[in-house]
Amino acid sequence: MMLKVLIVDDTQEKILEIRQVLKGFVKDPNDVPICGSVRDALKECSKTRYDLVILDLFIPSHSGEMPDPNNAKDFLKIIKCDDDFICPVFIIGITRKQDISEYESFFEAETLKVLWYAENEESWKAQLKNRLEFLCGVKRNIGITYEYDYDVAIINALQSPEHDIMKRTLSNNWKELNLPDDKSTTYYETEITNKKGKKVRCISCYAPQMASVASATLAAKVILRFHPQYLFMTGICAGLKGNGIGFGDVLIASHVWDGMSGKIKEESDGKGIELVFEPDYHPITLNTEMLNIANRLKDKKDLCTQIKNDFDGEKPDSALKIHVGQMTSVPAVIASDKKIQELKVHARKLIGLEMESYGIFYAAENAHHLKPKFTVSFKSASDLADKDKTDKYQAYASYTSSALMKYVVENELNFDA
Repeated sequence: MMLKVLIVDDTQEKILEIRQVLKGFVKDPNDVPICGSVRDALKECSKTRYDLVILDLFIPSHSGEMPDPNNAKDFLKIIKCDDDFICPVFIIGITRKQDISEYESFFEAETLKVLWYAENEESWKAQLKNRLEFLCGVKRNIGITYEYDYDVAIINALQSPEHDIMKRTLSNNWKELNLPDDKSTTYYETEITNKKGKKVRCISCYAPQMASVASATLAAKVILRFHPQYLFMTGICAGLKGNGIGFGDVLIASHVWDGMSGKIKEESDGKGIELVFEPDYHPITLNTEMLNIANRLKDKKDLCTQIKNDFDGEKPDSALKIHVGQMTSVPAVIASDKKIQELKVHARKLIGLEMESYGIFYAAENAHHLKPKFTVSFKSASDLADKDKTDKYQAYASYTSSALMKYVVENELNFDA
């Protein structure tokens, strides 16, 4: 969990040392905004909510003026009481001056801590680091955030083969996260570099079982805890015959819906009672920006060839292709042509069946503020939903979905905002 920090200080060497301490607690210490006066700090706090303001207690009121502790005192009063400004969650005071005894009790009461700065002294740095660790823990445990934390989250239905292969495909430098308040899920994090040279922070996990309920619950936890900009699901699915889908082809859901949402009733056909399913579908649509990316990917034959060639396990003879279309999530594996035809009656352009994506989409669609910019399902066909189901191409399908996701993350997504 990264902090959003503002430094209010006009002393360059102190700013440099503070930035050194901030490493690991902010996305990039060099990007932490600096304000050299109370006026500039108030302006910054009028548009952004900060987790922490590190406030020099001897600061000018305006740029070019002499510093005075009354200015910092005024800042603390204004930021707390004036609705024109967004009060930060915490404030830490810092000063090298020893002659502020008449202000000391006020500053101690109004800030988390007053640190006594000395150049190249380690004690104040240790105190600041302790406070930063404390604030990260608070923010993590109660879910305080006003900006995205991780860039990408990837959820898989099962650990093997889907999550294991996804991890090997995306990065060789994953780190397991130990969260003391969540022992039901194992999370992993890593960083990769996109084509612009930007570090992309990734978080991943897998559900304890298949189907939408488990994945929706997991997606809700991931969104609440890690606040990803983009949410992906990779893995395997059943491709439907008649759409030119081959083993390992990647299916990108343009719409996804719950295949079992509806009503089951009895009807008589004159010979007996037949159970009839009347669907009540509520499809969730892929974000239009991502849909445009997906449609462009279909024409990248060189990319598909490269992805297939890079896989060193068992793979089919057919060329790898990318398909974009309607998919449905069902609570059980289907190997019945009759059931598939029943589903296709209500969605004639259906390209695939799987068990989790609707839950992922639903959780993201109904998340609290700062939901993912968009949610994407990349599922590759490991079978064709018929009686000849086999595990032969599960590893290949897990790989192709993950490799395409990696390409999109590295080349197509915008992480600037």
